[in-house]
Amino acid sequence: MAEDEVAERPWVRRVDAPLEGGALSLAALERVQTALYGAVGRDDAWPEALRVLAHEFDAHIALLVAAGQGQRDQSFYAAWNQTEAAARAFSDHWWQHDPWLAQGIAQGLFRHGVIRRGSDIVAPAALRASRYYREYLSTLPAEHLLACVVSDGSVPGMAPASHLSLFRRPDQDDFSAQDVQRLRAYYPHLLRAFDLHWSHRRLADQVTLLHRFLDAFEFGVVMLGPDAAVLHANRSARDMAAEPRLARWLGSLPARVAGHEPLGPLVHEGLRGQGGGGVLGGARPVLMALALPVGAAAAQPGACMLLLTRYAQLTESALDFVMRTFALSAAEARLLPLLLRGSTPADMAAQLGIKLGTVRSQLSAIFAKTGSVRQQDLIRLLGSVPPVRL
Repeated sequence: MAEDEVAERPWVRRVDAPLEGGALSLAALERVQTALYGAVGRDDAWPEALRVLAHEFDAHIALLVAAGQGQRDQSFYAAWNQTEAAARAFSDHWWQHDPWLAQGIAQGLFRHGVIRRGSDIVAPAALRASRYYREYLSTLPAEHLLACVVSDGSVPGMAPASHLSLFRRPDQDDFSAQDVQRLRAYYPHLLRAFDLHWSHRRLADQVTLLHRFLDAFEFGVVMLGPDAAVLHANRSARDMAAEPRLARWLGSLPARVAGHEPLGPLVHEGLRGQGGGGVLGGARPVLMALALPVGAAAAQPGACMLLLTRYAQLTESALDFVMRTFALSAAEARLLPLLLRGSTPADMAAQLGIKLGTVRSQLSAIFAKTGSVRQQDLIRLLGSVPPVRL
């Protein structure tokens, strides 16, 4: 967590003081830290992190709940030593009858870093007399609670509202004041680990959504890193790479693009911030390619986005992408593949079946909209705008 983010959470500094009597050993702190930070970015590792925490507090059950009540299937929910049936029963029904939850809300306890024993929230006799205890809690079995509000969800971009619950069986002693103090010492690490984990989850979800979005395109989209290795190739690009007749032109895609391959010069110019476009296939063109630089600087290579479309099946979506970039008309955009081939205005007129004067008028409009003065300038410009930022 960055220092400015820590500064937004003042309780982190407040709880870093050593425990009285040396109750927290360095070995215990190391075990907990290793488990918590080792779970960052790994949903399946949080039950083990909870097991380590439960062991430190001699707890029978440990739960970490986020995203609120009654949302078992939508929320992140980690548990140790609790059955799926018990967890679902709570989220489907018993949360409405939980006296700890009701009193915690009534007392305003759901704030960052609040740590309480269940017996300090609801009197033990009142808890045991409740239907919640008789019909649900005692069946786990559980009676004593040590709870910590990991986050109340008020810091944008960090962990959502979430809390940790540790339970002991009825035949065990209640959690002590020293247990509360020890959990306060662990809390900064629990918060940091869960903040980092949730940021990782959010980023992973965004990347997954982006990949699904790119897969919807009818043309190929390939994202390459500074070393020309492929970071992601959408479905259309992978399908092209699997076609034997296109393989000689696509080279090592979808793994990488080597400098000596047909796409190599175009891609490597894109990585240096130049970009451009071209048609592959010689006398019988098979592919149109555009290389768009991504964050490249003069002294340091950046990344590159490569757009690919079959020349014989030039999709409207691919042309639409370029049309929107330069505010071209559909009639103007249809000249782009011919420009990339190096065709003359006369060749364009003959191939499209239109007058030479019409071609020249449309070319003038393209050059004016893109700020180009020559055909080669335009080809270069196609790969240098729009500015792409990740």
